[in-house]
Amino acid sequence: MRLEHDAHTLTVYRPSRAVQCVDNGRWQVDDGTSDMRISDPEAFDAAVREASRLGLLEQDDFTPFRVTRLRASSCIRGHSPREPRVVDVGVVLKRQLDGLGFEGQGGNVVMYFGPDGSLTGFERVARRVGKVRAAVSGWRSLDDVLTETEDHLRMRRDSDFTVAQARSGYLELGRLQEQAVIQPVYVLALRLGGRNRGREEPERRIEHVVPAALNNIGPLVPGAEPDIPQTPRYSAA
Repeated sequence: MRLEHDAHTLTVYRPSRAVQCVDNGRWQVDDGTSDMRISDPEAFDAAVREASRLGLLEQDDFTPFRVTRLRASSCIRGHSPREPRVVDVGVVLKRQLDGLGFEGQGGNVVMYFGPDGSLTGFERVARRVGKVRAAVSGWRSLDDVLTETEDHLRMRRDSDFTVAQARSGYLELGRLQEQAVIQPVYVLALRLGGRNRGREEPERRIEHVVPAALNNIGPLVPGAEPDIPQTPRYSAA
């Protein structure tokens, strides 16, 4: 659903109930002179203050996560660019639940500020969390998680991939995806190739997500389909 009033556009996404608002009259507009000199702590304070005023935080617990800056510059052909200026600042606030952060495209509030420091847009992709039906009964072991990962990717650790990092948190999908359950997961940052990667072969990196709780609610990704020999539809007489 999209509502427009003057230069403002408010969008509500049905699958996730995410909300987004943009001031189209000022959204990432460079006036040619502005240079936002705002520190990360100042940006976080402004984001929390504005998000609270607009009721975007609701009863959830959000913590500062990242500050992004849009830089603009100009130059004459054949010359080096001038010193870049910051013309837009985005602040990401990540939700916390039971002491865990959120992974995925959701679970966050993003606030945008223009050159004069005023709010130019915001977005909340943080589904309401209902009553917890069952507490986590225990956490899966790393060996169990890696074995499942090997089966899903049809690869073997070390020889086909290595684990660069492992994180835990709750998984929340993006604004265009439906999601009925929010559950804890392990996020594995993998480097594909391992010992079998050739010298000229570029290194590929992916993130693989698996349920972290022993009493998880179903898989997060489809299981690997078994290799089934295909019978020819037609054969020579």
